[in-house]
Amino acid sequence: MNDRAFLSVFTPSRTSPEDLEAITVQRQALIEDAVERVRESATTGSKHHLLFVGPRGTGKTHLITLLAHRLGQDRTLDDRLRIAWLNEDETSTSLLELLRRVYEALSKRYPEEFTPEALEPLFDLTPNEAEGALAQLLLTTLQARTLLVLVENLDALFEGLGQAGQQQLRGFIQEHPVLSLAATAQRLVDDIAKRQSAFFGFFQTEHLKPLSIEQARELLQNIAQLNGQSDVVSFLKSATGRSRIRALHHLSGGKHRIYIVLSQFINRDSIEALVEPFAKMVDEMTPYYQERIRWLPAQQRKIVEFLCTQDRPTPVKQIARRLFASQQTVSSQLKDLRGKGYVQSAQRGRESLYEIAEPMMRICVEVKENQNQGPLRILVDFLRVWYDGRELNARLADGKTDSMARTYLASAIAANAAKGNLRARLLVDAFHAELDEAGRAQWGGRIETYAEECEELALACGYWAKGEDSEALRTLEEITDENSGQSIGIKVSARLLASEVHLKKKDPVQAIRQLDAALAQSRMVAKDVARVLVSRGGAYEQLGNLDKAITDYSAAVEIPQAPAQLITFAYLRRWMAYVQLGDLDKATDDLSTIIELPNAPAELVAMALLVRGLIYSIRLDTASAERDVEAVLRVEGVAPKSLVQSHLTLAALRVATGRWDQAIATLRDGLRVGISVTPAYRGDSTRIIHAFFDSSLQPTMRRERIRDLFQIYRDADAISQLGDALVRHLGELHANTPDLPSPDNLETWASAWEEAGQDSDAFRLPLRIFRTGIDFLKAAGSDPSILLDLNQEERALLEQLFDLEPSP
Repeated sequence: MNDRAFLSVFTPSRTSPEDLEAITVQRQALIEDAVERVRESATTGSKHHLLFVGPRGTGKTHLITLLAHRLGQDRTLDDRLRIAWLNEDETSTSLLELLRRVYEALSKRYPEEFTPEALEPLFDLTPNEAEGALAQLLLTTLQARTLLVLVENLDALFEGLGQAGQQQLRGFIQEHPVLSLAATAQRLVDDIAKRQSAFFGFFQTEHLKPLSIEQARELLQNIAQLNGQSDVVSFLKSATGRSRIRALHHLSGGKHRIYIVLSQFINRDSIEALVEPFAKMVDEMTPYYQERIRWLPAQQRKIVEFLCTQDRPTPVKQIARRLFASQQTVSSQLKDLRGKGYVQSAQRGRESLYEIAEPMMRICVEVKENQNQGPLRILVDFLRVWYDGRELNARLADGKTDSMARTYLASAIAANAAKGNLRARLLVDAFHAELDEAGRAQWGGRIETYAEECEELALACGYWAKGEDSEALRTLEEITDENSGQSIGIKVSARLLASEVHLKKKDPVQAIRQLDAALAQSRMVAKDVARVLVSRGGAYEQLGNLDKAITDYSAAVEIPQAPAQLITFAYLRRWMAYVQLGDLDKATDDLSTIIELPNAPAELVAMALLVRGLIYSIRLDTASAERDVEAVLRVEGVAPKSLVQSHLTLAALRVATGRWDQAIATLRDGLRVGISVTPAYRGDSTRIIHAFFDSSLQPTMRRERIRDLFQIYRDADAISQLGDALVRHLGELHANTPDLPSPDNLETWASAWEEAGQDSDAFRLPLRIFRTGIDFLKAAGSDPSILLDLNQEERALLEQLFDLEPSP
């Protein structure tokens, strides 16, 4: 293996530029853009001034180093550009001192052109004379070249120059347009951000973002490749390696610097090889963080020290209370600290919560307070993320583990027991941050459940949620490997999840292979066998083999120890298969079995009752249909959506049998249930509309009933649901072609609705679509040009309902 490359933690400029190039991640495009802008500055009259803003440790010096290196390697710029890289530790309190620093930096890089001796006579002049002479010396020596000045910590430079010095510098740049600046700053200070400042709007500013977990993995892989550590590169691609990257991410806060510091730990498996070097690293890093906190004003220092003691983001009011300060004062200081990169914020509703931006900063407070020589909390938390619960227990039980390591392991296990699984929480939080609101709603609960069971399952599910199917399947393959050390139950769950991924990809054959392999496992518990059989039945359905699907569902319902929910679901899936085969008798028998099953989930019982009621309705057994639908309303624990839909179905049955008053009362009750929940749910009223249309009411009575019906929906703020139902009803009418209702009947129906909804803005759009659809049906559904009265989107809706070719 190669010797480890020297990667300077605090001074990247001391690292070989070639090594920095090798490990660079995230910033390639940014660096290329910066090089192009400087090249344009050197070759044209257009001068660019660049500013890279980010907290300490985010790779600003790394970026500046590569910018200087790439420009220095560009031979086309040899006669066009000179680079002055200022020493960041020197101070300038005047334009004269800044120009001296620039000349000295040029002298180090180009000693034959910018000779040190040329400066000597200037020290005998007055400051004003020296400033003019030095400016002239610089400009004369530069000749027609462009001068690029690289400035780190521009905020410190501007603070030293003061307002007068800044104005002088801005005037110098304007008077002598040969200068380009490329600078870094920890934040946008007032000297740059405020409108009245000399350099407001002067820089092209880029805010440097912290590394994501995937970018961190790329950085660690690059470091390992640079060091010739092929074993580490392979390890980082494994599930364990990815978990450890998340542990480092927890400590680093996405900062490049901390990843470089912690990269030495990534593949350490022995607890002793981890704890002692980590403790040594803490000793080495503590002075750095202590010094950073000392730089802060007293009030800000108190806030940072308090947040270092907190495990989670903390509300402003709690910080203020603990520090005996006003919320206004604390909010103002936190805003400043966030700008400096010490803290980061999150919103919970209207409340702001804050936490330390770099968890490693806690060490400076912990070490100072840890007078009892107890376990460092930051290392305890590190172990809670580095190892899962199973590994923590196994290593503690290992008699070869030394006493120091055992103390930390025991503390990590105790912390997980008291505060919850930190590793699982970080995994869930990471995916929550990467998913949008809809993704979090769809996947968040499932990822969280998997995280408690097995983090690799959660990882695979998270990849799937992000659309990274290949990565999800690769992770699941690692779990099911015979040498993975995972339990049979976890492997079965992995194969079930893999089958879901394949089914979503419309590949039931691969899904069935996964499920066959799961069933080949020995010592499977009844629940897992039932889960696999039901899932394989679904895969056979997608494959079109309904007979095999029914065989699997039938096998699942015969497993006596299987949970009631799984058995109920198996009956439900078998019912659907029988329906597809056209065997309504067997389908009805399965629904009846679900209804009678002990401990069956309430929602599935309600669904079975509702569907069986509809089947009875199709068979014109209205009494049985009504009995089943009414029974849904008596099932305990049924969700509001099911109750609403049952009321609407019951109302449709009563309309169909001429019990108008009962139907109206039932409809009103259903809509009332729907608007009592959040979010409101008003169901599908298509069956009510269809039953109403088929009723044998006289035209005058029909108009009155339509007005009553419209008012009920208006009172329930459900006009849009009514409009949707009317439009869907058109599709049902068209499906009966060639037995369409008479044009007079259709016209009477349409005009009655137009009369009822004429003063409703919410009803105007669906009514226009409904009227056009009626006119199309009045023409026997044979003249698509009638639909041209609508715009393209409205027309497409009816074309889909009427199964027409889309219009051009």
